[in-house]
Amino acid sequence: MTVSRILALLAALALPLGSVQALTWDETLNGELSGDGNAPTLIGTLDSGVNLFSGTMGSLGGTGPLDADVWNFTIAAGYYLTGINLVDYSAQSGSLTNNSFMAIANGGTIDFNDPSLHLSNALWGYGQDGFGNTYMDLLALLDAGPDFGGIGFDGPLPSGNYTFWIQEGEDQINYGIEFVTAPVPVPEPGGALMLGVAGLWALRRRRRLR
Repeated sequence: MTVSRILALLAALALPLGSVQALTWDETLNGELSGDGNAPTLIGTLDSGVNLFSGTMGSLGGTGPLDADVWNFTIAAGYYLTGINLVDYSAQSGSLTNNSFMAIANGGTIDFNDPSLHLSNALWGYGQDGFGNTYMDLLALLDAGPDFGGIGFDGPLPSGNYTFWIQEGEDQINYGIEFVTAPVPVPEPGGALMLGVAGLWALRRRRRLR
């Protein structure tokens, strides 16, 4: 297991039990998310825990204007983005084989025409968790990429400002996506003390051997 994966696990375990889900954006209640990569919907700083985005994107029958959804968010200092989880995905056509597109970029905009400027890009679609519930680890897909050129990253995303873009070209998709944030784990005081003692012991031993 890589260091980044260990940090992600520790951060997830740091979430308080029974944490309340913060409904960040629902297009039926809050209005349409932007379809412009140069002017994404500004969400602000994500709450610690689970933040849900739900809406519709794509196009009916793959004809007419395409409805992209783009939003900009901030991860506060001292926090990681530890998960992007697909919890709802249904196609207007009823298809279970759609492959939609997603991308994430650093900063307040995302270039639709140049994937090499993105942090990562990947295809995503319908998935299940083994119990019949829609589920897919979108952060893992982005982490494994980028699929179409891009900068790339490893593990949970650190604090900063990001823009996220999703797009479907052949169907209309209803979706629900969770963005999960958690505090960066802080070493236990006892552990830090032991490391310090071990370091001093090693330094004294080296001096004696000279």
